[in-house]
Amino acid sequence: EKPPPAKPFQFPLEPDLQNQTPPERDFVGRDEMRKTITEWYNDSTVRIGALIGWGGGGKSALVRKWYDSMGKIKIRPDGIFWWGFYRNAYLEPFLNALLRYVSQGQIEPETIKSTWDKIEKIKEYIHQGAYLIILDGLEQMQKSESGDEFGMMIHRELTELLYYLADAPPKQGLCLITTRYPLKDLENWRERSYKTLSLVDLSVPDSLAMLRRRGVKGNDEDMKAVIERYKGHALSLTSVAGFVKRYHNGDIRKAPEVEFVFGDKERFNRLLRKYVDKMSAAELVFLNVFALFRKEVTESEFAGVFRHEIEETKFNDVLIKMSELDFKDLVNDLVDHRFITCNERKKAYTTHPLIKGYFESTFDEKDKKLCHKRIYQYFGEHAPELPETLEKMQPLFEQIYHGCVAGFYDRVYFEVYRQKINRGDENFITHNLGAWETDLSLIRNFFPRGEFSQLPLVGKKSDRSWLLNTAGLGLLCTGRPKEAEDPFLTGVQMDIAAKDWENASVGYRNLTELQSKTGQIEMGLESATRALEMAEKAGSDDYIIFSKAYLAHIFHLLGKTKEAEKWFRDADELTRKLVGYRLPSIWGVFYADFLISTKRIDEGLELTRQNLEGSKRFNLVNDISRCHRCLAAIERIKGSPKNAEIHLQQALELARKVGMSELEIEALLEYGRLYLDKGEYKDAIKAGNEVLKICQRTGFLLYEPDAEVVLARAYLAQKDIEQAKTFANSAHSKAKKMGYKLAEDDATQVLKEIQA
Repeated sequence: EKPPPAKPFQFPLEPDLQNQTPPERDFVGRDEMRKTITEWYNDSTVRIGALIGWGGGGKSALVRKWYDSMGKIKIRPDGIFWWGFYRNAYLEPFLNALLRYVSQGQIEPETIKSTWDKIEKIKEYIHQGAYLIILDGLEQMQKSESGDEFGMMIHRELTELLYYLADAPPKQGLCLITTRYPLKDLENWRERSYKTLSLVDLSVPDSLAMLRRRGVKGNDEDMKAVIERYKGHALSLTSVAGFVKRYHNGDIRKAPEVEFVFGDKERFNRLLRKYVDKMSAAELVFLNVFALFRKEVTESEFAGVFRHEIEETKFNDVLIKMSELDFKDLVNDLVDHRFITCNERKKAYTTHPLIKGYFESTFDEKDKKLCHKRIYQYFGEHAPELPETLEKMQPLFEQIYHGCVAGFYDRVYFEVYRQKINRGDENFITHNLGAWETDLSLIRNFFPRGEFSQLPLVGKKSDRSWLLNTAGLGLLCTGRPKEAEDPFLTGVQMDIAAKDWENASVGYRNLTELQSKTGQIEMGLESATRALEMAEKAGSDDYIIFSKAYLAHIFHLLGKTKEAEKWFRDADELTRKLVGYRLPSIWGVFYADFLISTKRIDEGLELTRQNLEGSKRFNLVNDISRCHRCLAAIERIKGSPKNAEIHLQQALELARKVGMSELEIEALLEYGRLYLDKGEYKDAIKAGNEVLKICQRTGFLLYEPDAEVVLARAYLAQKDIEQAKTFANSAHSKAKKMGYKLAEDDATQVLKEIQA
């Protein structure tokens, strides 16, 4: 059935401000910079504008001030979306919120599992209106290590979104970014649609105005000396104002005399040390605890953590013993002196990243871990047991972070990550929600410094191996096969050392998958052989079956039909002997592909129907998609294009639902072949190009020759001989280089047809 017609878009939309910076009541100056932002917005050729500068320079406050003045300067976008990455640096929640906003609720983002498909949908809807998109604190999503990749996006999906916004057709609207790092991904757009503004420190007149508004007293010369000492750094001068007002009746002559140096943390921490010397014990304890939170802190957290007894320590007794009124006064005083900020509407509190970083670094390590433990317990008390969406999982995400920092890796791994988030072996967060990127972010908590090249910090060797393999699969499924290789290899080596032959077999199968998808088929053959050796050492019939099927699949790709036939038959017969039915799951799909390619259509049909029935029984969505793709190929070969298309629609829909690129590629390739048979050559070209696009971003080189064969045949049918020859030659060269004999033979056949 056709989907119901989309509702017409209605503008203007109410602003959606998520994790936004609250207004700064004592904001002064920056008139020229605000004027520049206005010019960016009104210039239809400017698509992205970025404020780049040191932490604490006032980037977010400037954008907030400009946003609050939009009515006066008569800027009225069709919609305004603000996302603050300081308090939510996960990719999927950001994409979900943006897609929900620009689609005006016509798309439920949770139904789309692939982050790339979400990007495509955002691109589809965002051009419907003139939007102001504010990405605040984008450095949280950029690479911070020095080197060639400094400032590049961590997630290529964000790079793709920025590219699209930079190339968007001229229309009133703007993507406004604040960040500490240069946006290296956008350098090629600098002279066109991308503009930057370096956030210089406050001018002397603006600094004078701000100090006086904050109640600082003294003559201009004394104030100018302090301004010069602190180089006009906005956050530092704000803190100086609070310091002298609080402890010296606003006398500027009492400003701390510190050696001020340039640098993100260094330039501010020296001042904070002077401030801390005069703070009360209650204030210091409060700020130490506050700095540990990654999200906004609510008043319920004040009761559940700050003023709650913490096991094995008395460090927060000073807060517990305070009266409710005194505690409120303490909080209000810290708000007044800009150590924390309050969102009055939500009654939620945040702090500047530099302040957070300082108080987190000065917290006694033993007490810090105990406090993280209490925060872990607190979120556990308030988290839903088995949440169905990423939004509802947020407390569990915080539990994982705080629990791991507290050192409870095994408990967090089993009780929270495996049981509540993944629901045992269901792998709920990836297989049901398709949140591969979020899953990778969670897994990083179990690794030293979040580096997958290290060993996980859980106790059991089998759990370490599981985490390494899961990290590798996540990287592979998100199109980062080069990064996936190290975790797979480390896991295998660890399993062999522990003589854990079963997990070693799994690791080698994962390596086989990676190597075959990236076109390293001969290496895949070696890994598949090792997987079988490990399975035989373990004496596991199941793993022997799986390994033989993988070995047969690699032989099939290499064009070694006799060897493939032998190993497939062995795996199939052993399966029947053990359980009474034929080779199931992905291994049955491998066999069906082999049978179809060797013209044994009826046997392939029988095997696939049985596989589909079993996959549905156990809700194996990935395998259901693969089976429908196999059935589509069978129906196409049998001359039933309508039935083939029905199966392909289901295959592609499921592939996109689970967010696995390889399933989408395989369905699109079969679509391309179907379009060729139907004479719909433009659609075949579109499908082939879409496959090449996915291959480019994932590194799944195996499929490129197949896509180019589809393109060559489509152009040949349209009498475009040059294009056909170009794609056929490219397919032949790539397939031969990787040893992919099936695709090489297909390309050879097309070249013969071109020659004829």
